[in-house]
Amino acid sequence: MDKYQKVGVCGLIIRDDGKYLVVRRSKVNDFRPNVYDLPGGSVEFGEDLNLALSREILEETSLKVDILGPVYVVSELQKGVRHQIWIIYKCRYIGGEIKLNPEEHDEYMWATLDELASLDKIIFLNELYKNVLSK
Repeated sequence: MDKYQKVGVCGLIIRDDGKYLVVRRSKVNDFRPNVYDLPGGSVEFGEDLNLALSREILEETSLKVDILGPVYVVSELQKGVRHQIWIIYKCRYIGGEIKLNPEEHDEYMWATLDELASLDKIIFLNELYKNVLSK
């Protein structure tokens, strides 16, 4: 099996009231169903990171955001063949109503830091919480 590397971008979207948007991965999702995640996805070859993040957030939530900059990077070797890198960006909510794609995400919430602590989270969100948000 060939080894490969994937880069993903995710948005840590914060509202003016200090709550963060988290989305729950759909039970039909083939990777980590029913855990909380951040909107985002894969960067296409040659794609600008900010444009990739804006595209993914719009596709997954229909929201408009202001991308403020990267806040954390997580690197994970998966099954010895896939090297996954997630770049997490802090984003400010600008507007829009959340519309989820039920094949990807089936629930969302605007969570406080205390609420984030108790959620079953995907690895990069868990690492972000432990190393940045909870400090």
